[in-house]
Amino acid sequence: MNLPRAVTTALAGTAGLALGAALGALGAIRRNRPVHSVGSVVPGTLVVDAPGSTGSPLFDTAGEAPVTARLSRSASWPIQLPDVMGVALRVQGGGRRGGPADLLFASTGTGVLTRYVLQLHSRVTEGPLTTMLPLAGPEGNIVFRLDPDGANDPDASHEHGAKHFRLSYSRNSGPWEPLGEVVLSADGGAGEASIEPTQRSDDPAGPDDPHLRFRPVAQTPAGLVTPPWLRAARAPAYGIARLVWRP
Repeated sequence: MNLPRAVTTALAGTAGLALGAALGALGAIRRNRPVHSVGSVVPGTLVVDAPGSTGSPLFDTAGEAPVTARLSRSASWPIQLPDVMGVALRVQGGGRRGGPADLLFASTGTGVLTRYVLQLHSRVTEGPLTTMLPLAGPEGNIVFRLDPDGANDPDASHEHGAKHFRLSYSRNSGPWEPLGEVVLSADGGAGEASIEPTQRSDDPAGPDDPHLRFRPVAQTPAGLVTPPWLRAARAPAYGIARLVWRP
C-alpha cells in the first residue's frame, strides 16, 4: 500500500465532502446550479488536425467529432461584472467504449504556475481557458487549453456566427502543443450574442439547458483517467450538488 498516496486521497475526499456540502447549500439557496448558473448551450465540432501524443485516441488521431458546449459564468453575478468563465465540452464518441467524453475549462493563466490559477474575465471569448486540473495519461499528466480567436475583438467571428477556439495541450507542465480547434455555432440561437452566457438555467426558454449535466470524473476521454486524489475530491462535490438541485 502506498501510504502517502492513500493519505492524499483521503484528505482530498474529505475536502470534496466539505466542498459538496457548501455547493449543496448554495444550490438550495439559489434554487439553481450552485455555480455556473448562467450559461448558454451551443452545438459545435472538435477538429483535430495536429494529432498529439496525449494517450487518448480522441486527440492523437486526426478527425472531427460533434460536441455540445455550455459556456457559463462561475459566480453568476450581474453580467456587467467580470467573472470566472467556463466552457464545458461533451465530445460525442470520445469516451471509453464509444461513450461521450466531458472536459471542463475555466479562465486561467497559461504559465507553468498560472495555468492553475483562476482569472476573472468579462466574456468567455476574452482570453484563454484551461482544464486546470489534470488528467492522467500513459506518459504523465495532461492539461488542455482553449484560446478564442480574436480574443481582443468581441465582434470577431467566422462564417455564419461560428466562434473558433484553438485547442492545445501540455504534458507534465511542459510547453503547450497544438491539437486543432473547437468550432462553436450560434446559428440555432440569437446569432453571436447567444455564444456568451446571459441566461439562468432555470429560465423557461432560451439558449441554456437545465437538464444538461457534465460528468468530468466518470466520462473522461478514452485513454485518460482522473487521478485518484482528484476523483476523491470531485466525485462527492459533484454528487452532493446534483442531489440538492434537480431541474
